Amino acid sequence: MSGYDIRKEVATSIGYFWSESFGQIYPALRDLTARGFIKRRAGAGPRERHVYEITARGREALREWQAAPPRSAPARNELLLKLFFGAPGRVRHEVSWLQQLQDEESSSLRAFRSIRRQLLSEQRDHPSLPFWLATVSYGEHRSRAVLRWARETLTTLRGLQRRAAKKDTAR
Repeated sequence: MSGYDIRKEVATSIGYFWSESFGQIYPALRDLTARGFIKRRAGAGPRERHVYEITARGREALREWQAAPPRSAPARNELLLKLFFGAPGRVRHEVSWLQQLQDEESSSLRAFRSIRRQLLSEQRDHPSLPFWLATVSYGEHRSRAVLRWARETLTTLRGLQRRAAKKDTAR
């Protein structure tokens, strides 16, 4: 595949839990080529296009990487950071952000369900299907958990809004 093809494939397959930009893909392709893990050749077509193919050495490195325990990724969630520093009398923005998060997670949940149906329909005999479905299941569980958390948090924040409004009218 070309770098462009790889980016498209990432976006449509593992993009729900792993993202790569062109700025990450092309340097990685250069590094993998230099290390002998992939080889580059000119692709067909009028434009200068390079396609990459994994080598035997690359397949071995992939097997070794797959066997190594995964590293934990540091948590970075700007919404949680902003909520942490929130103030009881000013929650309008937070409520809006949580509503947006609910919309996004509901959309993701619909997409995961669609992916599940597509995989079960089009790839039912593929030996990797159980692994693909496990990643879809993770996304479904995560989206449902985030939706539950957002509903709980919105209830709390709306309660703060009501108390603040009562205090304002009492003054």
